[in-house]
Amino acid sequence: MRVLLSLLAVGCTEYGVNGAEKPVEPAPDVETAPAIRVEPLALDFGAIPIGAASDAALVTVTNDGDGPLTLDPLSLVEPSAPYTLTALGSTLLEPGGSTSFSVTFAPTLAGGYLAEALVGSDDPVTPEVAVSLAGEGLEGNLTIEPALHDFGTLEHLATDTVTLTLRNTGAADVTVSGLTYTTVGAELVFYPQEAANGALPWVLSPGGSKEVRVAYAPTDDVADEGYITVASDDPDEPQLYATQIGNGRVWEGFSTGWYIVDDSTNYETTSNAARVVETHGDLDGYWYEPSGAHGMIGSADVAGDFAILRDYVVARAGAPTPVTGPLSFYTSSSVPSLTYASYSYVLCEFWLDSTDDPSLYEITTGAVDDGIVIIVNGEILGNAILGSGGSWALTNAVPGAVNSLVVILMDNAQTDKYVQDLAFYRDGVMVTGS
Repeated sequence: MRVLLSLLAVGCTEYGVNGAEKPVEPAPDVETAPAIRVEPLALDFGAIPIGAASDAALVTVTNDGDGPLTLDPLSLVEPSAPYTLTALGSTLLEPGGSTSFSVTFAPTLAGGYLAEALVGSDDPVTPEVAVSLAGEGLEGNLTIEPALHDFGTLEHLATDTVTLTLRNTGAADVTVSGLTYTTVGAELVFYPQEAANGALPWVLSPGGSKEVRVAYAPTDDVADEGYITVASDDPDEPQLYATQIGNGRVWEGFSTGWYIVDDSTNYETTSNAARVVETHGDLDGYWYEPSGAHGMIGSADVAGDFAILRDYVVARAGAPTPVTGPLSFYTSSSVPSLTYASYSYVLCEFWLDSTDDPSLYEITTGAVDDGIVIIVNGEILGNAILGSGGSWALTNAVPGAVNSLVVILMDNAQTDKYVQDLAFYRDGVMVTGS
């Protein structure tokens, strides 16, 4: 009997005799469900240079359903990929409502990047939508050739030049922002060729190039070295270097001899109001000499201008005259007084032993007509005018190195141009070439 009552109790409870009916879950009301739509489903940013960023691309999210749509925070598959997602404008969309977010591509390395932006929601049918992302990073690559150039050993007074090419071998623009040259002394000179290349910065498109030059004019037998530093936005090598080395061969004895250039051309001396020639031998007159160095008058680049002056003389002089005694040079001229001038040059390179004392040396002249200017290693030591001469200590000469003397002889008085008894002395004793 007790077992039967238990069974009756269980049966009554299950069929509602002894309790409430089990509630039935209602079926989803598809007529009031949200429905997500995302456009576009793919973004291709194309090729973007490293360090640059694409324009922002807009992605729109719309609720096409009849119920409110709740959006989850955005996420990025491949989070290391260089895509930036802005936040959604709204996370709750009523039926027919829409919002948006944007995507930006900013590559940091060369190559392709694939990723997905995931848009999650409470859409019962499509709880997650993926927007595929594609882009490529482009890299500029700057090279400089030759990276090393050896001028070798040049004979005395010989010069040489190397042309270096900056080239973009990459797939994106490279901007050259700086060029510096490092060397000791003035024997290696860098020319950025701005007349042809323009002022920095230089933008080199893929395959584009610029040429620069380094000139070498050794003055001693000490090894020389210099290098160019190129600064750019090349992502791999923001600084490039190119090195030049060389050496010179010196002569035996004190000097090379006298190199003489007689230019019989008359040059006007009235084109610059700041350089008015008022007397015979006036220093302003040397500003008009034709080498391009302006006689070193007011030079802002002593080493560069003196190299121009030295090269001008060497290129036009014949074989040197040995220094065996005082040099006297004379020529006639026909120059309209003061408004024109003619110029002659005497160049002599000389050597002081490394243990020698420059203050013991001097350069002297007898009478001159109309005037001379004495220049040693780019420094104007002094001048002499019409009928006078002088003596100048060579205290700026450098022991253990080649030193350069240039004498510019000027005439602006119609008839004569001469310098008498030009000579080197050491401690009162004349010094000859050997």
